[in-house]
Amino acid sequence: MVRDPRVLKAYVDHFLPRDVVGPVLIVFSLEGVIDGLFGLYVPEEYATLGWGVVFLGALVVVAYWGSVDEPALEELQDRIDEIEEESRAAEDAG
Repeated sequence: MVRDPRVLKAYVDHFLPRDVVGPVLIVFSLEGVIDGLFGLYVPEEYATLGWGVVFLGALVVVAYWGSVDEPALEELQDRIDEIEEESRAAEDAG
């Protein structure tokens, strides 16, 4: 069964809320400061690996945050059900 891309978009909208994107942009605008502090503790040859770990850690924190927010999870499930019903109705009509 081919998944509807709108379901993926609903998941992304849920797990990467727009109120998280703003602070992330602020953090990356301070990249020079963070990179300086990061350079004190991580050897230069491991910098890319270290940033990858930081990035994956941030994704895990955001995903965990999204998974414990019960009202938002219910809203996500309702949206997915709505998308699936629209897909079924379109298949039946077509």
